[in-house]
Amino acid sequence: MAYATLTELAEYLGVDEADLPDDAERLLERASEMMDYYTLNKIEAGETASKAVCAQVEQWVEVGSEGIVQVQGVTIGPFQAQFGAGQNRMLPELANRAKQYLILEGLLYRGVDIR
Repeated sequence: MAYATLTELAEYLGVDEADLPDDAERLLERASEMMDYYTLNKIEAGETASKAVCAQVEQWVEVGSEGIVQVQGVTIGPFQAQFGAGQNRMLPELANRAKQYLILEGLLYRGVDIR
């Protein structure tokens, strides 16, 4: 079950429900699955979950894709890593606004600020 409704998505985007994408329900479900993944199933239904899901769908609607980044490999200095083929290369990208909502609720690791 999605953490946001079509009505909540329309309000978040500032549009009428009729103007939502045809696959809005599917996008809400996928975004909800992402929130479960990124928070290790610690997110609970409520305002934060709804906003994070709507923010994720907003990015997908604006960017025109579902935010999948395909990575084949990376090199950092002497370190080099190659990733597998197919599904092993697909990493979901979390929208910045969704990250903000989740971080403010303590649902994402923020690291240590050493400034």
